[in-house]
Amino acid sequence: MVKKVLYFHHATALGGAPKSLALLIKSLDRKEFSPIVAMPLRPGNSGVRELFEGAGAEVIEERDIRPFHGSTVAPCKDVKSKIHAILSFPLLVRCARRLVRDIRPDIVHLNSTCMVAAAKGAHHADPSIPVIAHVREPILHSWWGNILRNLNKTHVDYFVAIDKAGLDSIGPSATPGSVVYNSVDSSLFRTTNEGVAELRRKFGWADGDVVFLSLSRVAESNGILPFVQAVNSLEANLPECARFVFAGFGKYEDGYGKAALEAINASRRCSAMPFIDDIVPVLTASDVVMAPFLTSHSARCIFEGASAGRPGLVTRLPNLLELIEEGRTGLSFEMSCSGGLLEALEKLCRRDTRLAMGRSARQFAMARFHIDQNVAAIQKLYRDLSESGR
Repeated sequence: MVKKVLYFHHATALGGAPKSLALLIKSLDRKEFSPIVAMPLRPGNSGVRELFEGAGAEVIEERDIRPFHGSTVAPCKDVKSKIHAILSFPLLVRCARRLVRDIRPDIVHLNSTCMVAAAKGAHHADPSIPVIAHVREPILHSWWGNILRNLNKTHVDYFVAIDKAGLDSIGPSATPGSVVYNSVDSSLFRTTNEGVAELRRKFGWADGDVVFLSLSRVAESNGILPFVQAVNSLEANLPECARFVFAGFGKYEDGYGKAALEAINASRRCSAMPFIDDIVPVLTASDVVMAPFLTSHSARCIFEGASAGRPGLVTRLPNLLELIEEGRTGLSFEMSCSGGLLEALEKLCRRDTRLAMGRSARQFAMARFHIDQNVAAIQKLYRDLSESGR
């Protein structure tokens, strides 16, 4: 009998979380599992909705699907945001209760711990239904983070974290959990170097350039501005071939995005690109993928780059260090240490070193991030929980 899996997704912007969920949904055995995604009804959500529909899910849009943020990526900083989260919580409880009663799923899977109100609503509708929460970034160690942490410990039956650092942020708990690393589409492992010269000309990159590519969201937590400033401070000592490209900018940027864009445009070494839907061409044309984050969370671009045979350059933060093997598949640095950054850049600008790391990175990605083994782990969890119940 086919089991219904009801997913609750939190965001309307394209990014790592919807991409990861869509890849999981696309890879599920349809003879065994039928995916349904409940997501927010908001203006501008069509990209995420189409992503899930394209993966083969039935999509339901609900106005009352609202997150209760409290992670390193979405800290819910100001009083207004906290009040909104508190007032929205019972709305999602009510919404989830209704959906679970109508759909009668076998499993409920939250795409983020910020959807915890849906776990409470699901158990109101059916106390026996198992609820899984995906831990996509560490929960804050603060009084507000403790609220989110304790809500999840109370209402969730199993945690699936995308890295050990995320699972550790849950803290001691009677609720079981495991790490299932994020996955990349198997097609990325077939990326070749054919047509690189043509692609580099298309992007305006010289043949002799060593291109360090950032594909992460333009946000303060992702460290673009201080990294550009660090590059500028090292200008006189950098290898002449080093170039830094930052993708992800919108047509109109303000605030942090505007400041980062201005710094990039003022730099001889740096350039900006818009948000990229199809990352394969730009990955193929690049040499190194980087994630200069200030806040600890995972970086999809690093393991996508690894699968395409590109070494990674990351800041020395727990989640990021799980995405590389230091000195073998990539290098790490401290943002506060310009000497360490310069040393890493010099090593990665050496062709033999970079290519050897790229080969190792692809092997590492095959072992840790391949979709087949990770989906198998999730499907086994679905079977075990649906058979045993809560």
